Amino acid sequence: MSKSEEKDPNVHPLRITRRGLLQGSGAAVAAAGVAAVSTVPLAAAQDATPSASPAASPMAGMPGMLSGGDTPVAFFTVEQAQLVDALVSRIMPGDASDPGAHEAGVVNYIDRSLAGTNLGYDLKTYQQGPFLITEEAPTPVEASSATDIYRAVLVSSDLASRYGYQSAMTRQQVYVRGLQFVEQYVDTQFQKAFSDLTPDEQDSVIADMASDKATGFEGPTAAAFFVTLRNDTLEGMFSDPMYGGNVDLVGWKLIGYPGAQMFYLPDDLTKPNTRQPQSLNQMMETSKNS
Repeated sequence: MSKSEEKDPNVHPLRITRRGLLQGSGAAVAAAGVAAVSTVPLAAAQDATPSASPAASPMAGMPGMLSGGDTPVAFFTVEQAQLVDALVSRIMPGDASDPGAHEAGVVNYIDRSLAGTNLGYDLKTYQQGPFLITEEAPTPVEASSATDIYRAVLVSSDLASRYGYQSAMTRQQVYVRGLQFVEQYVDTQFQKAFSDLTPDEQDSVIADMASDKATGFEGPTAAAFFVTLRNDTLEGMFSDPMYGGNVDLVGWKLIGYPGAQMFYLPDDLTKPNTRQPQSLNQMMETSKNS
């Protein structure tokens, strides 16, 4: 969030504020949202159109260019990448003097992750169920075991974060379908593209997604896709730059994190951090030259 927005008491509560992040809410969101994509229905995945397949994306694996002309896309089409950039830029806004998701290159992190460039993101995931269904009230063991074991397991909502990725879809399919649903919903509501909306209108779309009020999302649900975007925004903002985000270490500078260090002195563990952050590549280069 830019400095001017941070001082505004009317800033939308769904955005990740600097103060909230530093107090730990960002980490809580990331943990709580791990299983949120479980709301993707199995039927939607089974009936997914070919366009939901990564290989069917018009430019999947083919180089295009993001705005600026210097960043190739590996998975998204250019249009998809621009929409993702616009969405995450409202989740964590910023500007040149106070960088946010756009300035940190979060869209590049997500694009590389979906393309398999980032180690681990594209590893095989168990997708055969049973999938969890969350309930607000505590769920007794008897009720949980009484459900169709091959279809779903009832879980109290406060325990959902204990479960890993829950979906019959791949993450690539979740993104391709989710972006299609965003475009359709925005067109229905405003007869415009998301990038042509005012900031308040963009925030209203994101709020509708987060509260699951946005219509037309048939897997992933609107809320599940919002959580996916928000969690990936956090990862792209605060992961090592080698994964494509956190450009110029802006995320680590924001929270005072020193990044990769060869060692720590006793004072480093008891006093506020005074070291300048460095990436893994910078640490290795320093080690090689020392």
